[in-house]
Amino acid sequence: MKRYAVILLALARLAMAQGTLPWGKAISVPLLATEPGVQLFYVASYSWNGSHTDYDMARQAADAYVMANPAIPTYLILNPGESVTCDDVPLPSAALGNGKSATLSIVGYGSNVSTLLKGSGCGVSAATLAHGDPSGGPSTNAWYQGFTIDANRIDMAACGMYGLSASTFFDVSCGDAAPGADHEMEFGNSDANSAGLVSNVYLYNLKAFGSIGSGKGAVLTPVWTNGALTAATVANAGTKSYSQQYTRAQIVGPGLSSCAVVPTLVPIVSDLSSGNFSNIPPVTYGYLTGATITNPGSCSNTSQLYILIQDGLPVTYGMKFTNMTGSHIWNLESTATATYAEAWLQASGNNAIIGEHPYTNQTIEIADYSSGNKHTNAFFDSPGEFGALISAYSGSFVNSIYSWDSSSYTAASGYYFSGSPTAYSNWIVQNSQCTNSTANFISITTSAGPLANNAPAPAGVNLMDIEACDGTNSLNWAAQVSP
Repeated sequence: MKRYAVILLALARLAMAQGTLPWGKAISVPLLATEPGVQLFYVASYSWNGSHTDYDMARQAADAYVMANPAIPTYLILNPGESVTCDDVPLPSAALGNGKSATLSIVGYGSNVSTLLKGSGCGVSAATLAHGDPSGGPSTNAWYQGFTIDANRIDMAACGMYGLSASTFFDVSCGDAAPGADHEMEFGNSDANSAGLVSNVYLYNLKAFGSIGSGKGAVLTPVWTNGALTAATVANAGTKSYSQQYTRAQIVGPGLSSCAVVPTLVPIVSDLSSGNFSNIPPVTYGYLTGATITNPGSCSNTSQLYILIQDGLPVTYGMKFTNMTGSHIWNLESTATATYAEAWLQASGNNAIIGEHPYTNQTIEIADYSSGNKHTNAFFDSPGEFGALISAYSGSFVNSIYSWDSSSYTAASGYYFSGSPTAYSNWIVQNSQCTNSTANFISITTSAGPLANNAPAPAGVNLMDIEACDGTNSLNWAAQVSP
């Protein structure tokens, strides 16, 4: 009963947090049309011209207007339904003469209504919708609301936003990057001249997605012989079919540090049905029947190793944040088939993130030099390996909730502190709770292995009210703070 009371309290806190957000500031297209001193360009007012779509033609007109009139707020209004783009043109950046730039804003009728789709047969670009590094200073006061960007498995990302400040993204979805892409969406980059810095932006209801592969429930049990992986038996073939081409498996778990050579394997998926998707070969679906061992490896602690199975186009990051600071983020949701739901990478620090929701088999990566981020009310939905991989020296997770399939993910960990014993100075994990009970789930893992309930936390890490997740108790680790 205590567990469910805590969950309801956390959800109530999330609702209260959302109630304080400026939802009323969302732009209505009809009301925007009545605002004085703004310029609107409607995609519906333009027609295709050769390889240039109606969206492309509207963008050409709107971009030219911004460059000639940078002081006038300019909006491109998408159609309800689907618009196609073929041009590879980043959003404009017009210097204002004060160290800042102006750019084009885009408004649709909702991410489930307005879609911008990369046209089949068009050239590959870095991102379907992009704002490049501005030369005249960061672009400010841009507004992007109410649409989906679909890379159509052509472009190497759906969204890439760099060099922005004091701008807003509201109800925007980005996904379906090409196989092997680094990310579905990216904010900021690590250019040496810092032109790619993103600062003081507001993100509300931002989503990353992938439409290929949705397998679920399969369990492969590793078979070890003298520390080598010799086979994988099928404990569960799956409750939802897997894609034959894109399903992948890897050895994970707290015992991975004991492996002199990490074993590798390839899952075997049966041939039961097929589906056709644009710009990739037909996809065959089925259930897991076994695995081929490609490298037996060598591990000494095999009792804390298991097989993580992921499905879908192999993309590394659903959402990637680099060189992004001082920003406010509400409700990040990644259903992309990525290795990482989110990554907070180099120089992405001092951001406030409320209400993250990574899905099955994904994690949040917080890398070195991305410190000071505050994560509140995260909901981890069946973490396959761990919920958060933490390397940065400071930050916090407060009021997190974990829910997982304990039969599939036998040694998942809530938080993995991967740095050395002296890597942290002020990390806080407080009030981390669980929705179900299993002795398999490990609350805290370090580079040395699982953290025993009576062991001290790593130096510089404060662990307070962390539920043991076996249905018995909550634990308070003694604070070990570096001088």
